[in-house]
Amino acid sequence: MSLVIRNAKIVFSDRIFEGGLVAENGKIIEVVPNSKLPKGDEDIDAKGLYLLPGVIDVHTHLREPGANFEEDWHTGSAAAAAGGVTTVLDMPDTQPPTTTVSLLEEKRAIAASKSIVDYGFHFAASVENAEELRKVANVASVKFYMCSTAASYPIQGDYVFLEEMKVKNDYIFYEDLRLLSEKGMLATVHAENNTIADYLKDKYLKAGRNDPMAYADSRPPMCAAEAAGRAALLARIAGTKLHIVHVSTGYEVEILERNKNFQPLSSEAATYHLFLSADDYKKQGGLLKTTPPLRSKEDQTALWKSIQNGVIDVVTSDHMPTLPESKEGSIWTSASGVPGLETMLPLMLNEVAKKNLSINRLVSVTSENPARIFGLKNKGRLEVGYDADCVLVDLDKEFQIRNDAQYTKCGWTPYDGWKVRGTVVKTILRGNVIFDSGELHAAKGHEVTYM
Repeated sequence: MSLVIRNAKIVFSDRIFEGGLVAENGKIIEVVPNSKLPKGDEDIDAKGLYLLPGVIDVHTHLREPGANFEEDWHTGSAAAAAGGVTTVLDMPDTQPPTTTVSLLEEKRAIAASKSIVDYGFHFAASVENAEELRKVANVASVKFYMCSTAASYPIQGDYVFLEEMKVKNDYIFYEDLRLLSEKGMLATVHAENNTIADYLKDKYLKAGRNDPMAYADSRPPMCAAEAAGRAALLARIAGTKLHIVHVSTGYEVEILERNKNFQPLSSEAATYHLFLSADDYKKQGGLLKTTPPLRSKEDQTALWKSIQNGVIDVVTSDHMPTLPESKEGSIWTSASGVPGLETMLPLMLNEVAKKNLSINRLVSVTSENPARIFGLKNKGRLEVGYDADCVLVDLDKEFQIRNDAQYTKCGWTPYDGWKVRGTVVKTILRGNVIFDSGELHAAKGHEVTYM
């Protein structure tokens, strides 16, 4: 079957091309002016709308296995399709954590049977799995957690910290980085200083504080910045490519700007840090608990500037679907994370519509850079030979984000009631329309391959 999309504004990181594309067997075979387009088996008239590469979200938590009550591979990938996301990379903090090759294969089987978008996986480092790191292959990266993160896996009524994934010794961290360097694999890191976080948590607990800002205060900007700088130094000495996830502070931006001149270093910002700040705790309370926590308006401004000038390479959702009831109770033991897969692109399109971000830079941080950094073969660009993954968007159409319109199983969004300009009209995966004007189509995703 062939697909032809005509009368589109096709967006690249450096230009906009008015014309169309032709796809056969899931691959783009032509990008040409409208006058040179043939008739396709499926023929889509874009009517002047923008055609972007399908979004690649390199930081998602699809929760299966372990927390299927909050999300599973079908509902999570449906949320992705509705949000213009055609490829997801899943984090390893499932239950049990993805710290062995056999557990990775189990997760692969689940995704293959349920996902309606393409997918890949991050693997987890721990203090005891160096042998597994030697064996693992065909993953996007190995993830290092420098600090405990609260995950909503109920055990005896409480929400637990996945301690087995925390890298507690810097020299073991360094040795693992050396191993990855030898294999040519990318390391991703959750950079927060565990000693600082534990000390301040105990201090505020003893003071009787149980408010969202107490949690935020226990993980201050210096907590993230110190760990990011330490991770960058260890990776530089080890000769390892490093990617720092959910950068949230201006201090981290300074570290990135300096160290990118000396080593292969990339980073991402999560949408909740771009669109929510610590001020929002006053409105939504513990519902907005995230790790790292929400930051100041000044930090938020620094993140946006670094996205615009290229210091931060990627924007992600850090989609962590948690039920509202898992956010209740003590701020210290409640679940961390917010959903974001289907709202990421509309929120970013709204910034384009407001002239705060160019649509070319949007394509860079949501498609081209994610594919390049994580080595995804034939993904991230609307060029001949690439997978025909694309999303047709209307920058003029306004809509309201609503809890009751979300595909995610957890059933809510921190942006409920927000009005945004910029909607997903069609999502196309390997030449097949999988989401069309609010309607989800049956589809089967495939695991990505790596360059």
